[in-house]
Amino acid sequence: MSSATISNEKNNSQTDNANPVLSDETVANFLTNNPDFFHRNPTILSEMSLPHQSGNATSLIERQVAILRERGIQTRHKLGELIEAAKENDNLLNTTQSLVIDLINADSLNSIFTLMQAELHKKFAIESASVTLITDAATQQQYSIDADFFQNTDDAEQTISGIVNNNQSLCGSLRETEAAFIFSDTKYAVGSAAIASNTIKRSTGSDIVVMLAVAHHSADHYNSDTGTLFLDYLCDILTALVKRQLS
Repeated sequence: MSSATISNEKNNSQTDNANPVLSDETVANFLTNNPDFFHRNPTILSEMSLPHQSGNATSLIERQVAILRERGIQTRHKLGELIEAAKENDNLLNTTQSLVIDLINADSLNSIFTLMQAELHKKFAIESASVTLITDAATQQQYSIDADFFQNTDDAEQTISGIVNNNQSLCGSLRETEAAFIFSDTKYAVGSAAIASNTIKRSTGSDIVVMLAVAHHSADHYNSDTGTLFLDYLCDILTALVKRQLS
């Protein structure tokens, strides 16, 4: 091998070592870890440009401004959604407070149940609503509970035992017999429902199950992902008012 060849190989090796090839990832990591790099090296920035979607060239600063502007728009949209959600929650709270006050002022079980169903339809746009008191016939007669709001304990055990004996709220589709039992007066089809209930234990006589149910004609309207916090809250209020009327 000639001395000229050896010399060329040494020169190439020195050149490669002096100018190592950097990957995109290496450069990106360096710039991320050194955000002031272009501030310290303004001459480099002045020579750089990035291709724009329009085909024109734009500076790195302009591109960065465009990205920040886009993020700002997204943030404003998200903020707008949060504000709208807050307004809806505020309206829901005010409507619920008004309903609770009216329920407290009702003077009988039948008045309470009638008001609850009517207000759920009118103010909360619930398609089908049902208030049911499940107990024995003696309790129905004692407190003059309308037949529209009463179901016998034995009948409930035969028809909706899985719902009555469940210890948590339910959302989803119902069997035809279950839907007819709970929503006997609705004019709409019952595609899906959300049901909350509480049991009032009694030392004498039959226990009382207070059931509050809402339904929609769509089979997907109430499902396993549907929150029941609001329904549970109303059912708890209803149960407390029933206890007060029974005392």
